[in-house]
Amino acid sequence: MADQRQIITFQAEAYNAHDVEEYASYFHADIEVYNYPDSPITTGHGSLITTTKSTFADRSPKTEIINTIEINNKVIAHEMASFVVKGYRQSIPVVKIYEFKNGLIRRMTFLN
Repeated sequence: MADQRQIITFQAEAYNAHDVEEYASYFHADIEVYNYPDSPITTGHGSLITTTKSTFADRSPKTEIINTIEINNKVIAHEMASFVVKGYRQSIPVVKIYEFKNGLIRRMTFLN
């Protein structure tokens, strides 16, 4: 079984390849995605897939993991995210907190 940091790397690779099924495979069925501290973005595996498909189609996103810190069942990642808006690629730094349960990402919180 992959460790938590490897899972973060694998899901980022699937995200960059725009492989929604592979990407979603790293997330718990009860995944919750938030903007910090507790503003919900999406809840549940099906919703994650739908939202991610739309984002892939509309924004052609990519992410680069700059650094990670692992604390118990959490991985805090500093990433550089890029996406297309009005025909131009833009990049922004993002911090994500990934919380794990049973070897899968159970909660993902964006700090940006």
